Amino acid sequence: MLERELIQNRGVRNVVEDGAVTGFQFRLRMPNYRGLWASLIEGVDVEVGDLRWDRDIPLWTLQGRRFTLAELRVSRDVRWQLDEAATITVPHPGGLAPGVHDLRVGIALRAPYIPAEFQPSVFPAARKVTILP
Repeated sequence: MLERELIQNRGVRNVVEDGAVTGFQFRLRMPNYRGLWASLIEGVDVEVGDLRWDRDIPLWTLQGRRFTLAELRVSRDVRWQLDEAATITVPHPGGLAPGVHDLRVGIALRAPYIPAEFQPSVFPAARKVTILP
């Protein structure tokens, strides 16, 4: 079940690959009123405290598959469904320290029916999240 907030409380954690902490993850709810083809995703800007990642850096997991932003842009068979949380993975060696962090995002999406000069629409969200030890 999805929470009302765009940044979901469940799923915030550091990512461990081959015994090393390589980054952190969190989940986002679709901010639009309906699902969207993944090729219309323009990325997500991420800020945690004083740290910042531009929208082309985080990786996206949709429908159980992980994508770079470049891969999403050329995809033809992937949708971000209204009832599906996207898992965002931010590469950051060592991850985040255990404790409470201020997480801010700007989810950038395009809509095929809005003129290009008014694109993308950016959906901001902020939430305190906790990394457990």
